[in-house]
Amino acid sequence: MRISYILNSSLPSNNASSLQIIKTSEALVKLVDKVFLITPDTGLNKNIKNFYDLKYVPKRIKLKFFKKFPQGINYYLFSLLSVYKALKLKTDLYITRNLFTLILLNILKKKVIIEIHHDLSNEGKLVKFLYKNFNILNSKNILKIVAITKSVKNFLAKDLKVKKNKIQIIPSASSLKIKFSKLYKRKKYNIGYFGSLEKSKGSDFIIKMSKLDINNKYFIYGGSEETIKELRKKTLNHNIYLHSHISYKDLKKNIKKMDILLMPSNKTLVKSLGGVGNIAKYTSPLKLFDYLASGKLIYLSELKVFNEIIKNKKNCIVINRLNPYIWCNHIQKISKNLKKINILKKNAYNLSKNYTYEKRAQQILKNIY
Repeated sequence: MRISYILNSSLPSNNASSLQIIKTSEALVKLVDKVFLITPDTGLNKNIKNFYDLKYVPKRIKLKFFKKFPQGINYYLFSLLSVYKALKLKTDLYITRNLFTLILLNILKKKVIIEIHHDLSNEGKLVKFLYKNFNILNSKNILKIVAITKSVKNFLAKDLKVKKNKIQIIPSASSLKIKFSKLYKRKKYNIGYFGSLEKSKGSDFIIKMSKLDINNKYFIYGGSEETIKELRKKTLNHNIYLHSHISYKDLKKNIKKMDILLMPSNKTLVKSLGGVGNIAKYTSPLKLFDYLASGKLIYLSELKVFNEIIKNKKNCIVINRLNPYIWCNHIQKISKNLKKINILKKNAYNLSKNYTYEKRAQQILKNIY
């Protein structure tokens, strides 16, 4: 089987969506004859294999005309040209997250799998109109709709009238392989956050925590060099360490140094890439799966969608208020509850074995023919 995965994201990049696509594609390479990634000619000037720590690299096809992220009319042009390119590659199966690309493939009666991670709030007017007024997603040419969460499936079934048997929930995953270790009593704990510096995802909140909890060390990895430089000017306490985004290859060695990992998201507003939209109902953040795979103690906010994966006091600690005093108070009690905490950590570590990219790729291809 020859698969063309069409994406309008940059590669390599610091975007979580690009990471998930390249890791899923790497896993697909091991299952089929050929995997092509059709992308714009955009991305960081770095080697994809090294940046994402890949063993198997799909064949990338860069469309040279698109030197910037395709927006406006270029969004539609990219869809047209990428489909044309995929046709020339004698593709058997198409995978995409681009809803306009899906329309073109449907017109051409091509077999396609579409991944959907949120509602239509981030889409353009034309795409919104077409999907709300035409029964596109129930087309027989669409072999499977991959919903990232139950919430996305419910949206598709209720709002867009998609048949439930066409939708399969396949969450995110992690490819981290870290040996489990217990947490012991220490004078200072290393407390980390890895991810976007979008305020709704908690970076500012963690800085507030570090000012209150001077007995522990706080680490933030994310954002651009420029953003981190500005944060350093405003953040004068000496127990917080700010770093720009690191590659997936460097994630492993840095996350291993942590004792505790934080996900203090806003319960009602979580913005997507670029600070637009609200994905609080639908989000399945990659860092949650990497956190689980790291075997570290995880503190996170109470988002209903997180309950699809984790459970409070079984494999993590959920805190229902975004108050830095409450979060710091929880951390101060760690040394008194190490036995229970190590059980939580082990449960999280074991849970992560259900969410690997190998299993994700197998689920995507399961029963499609």
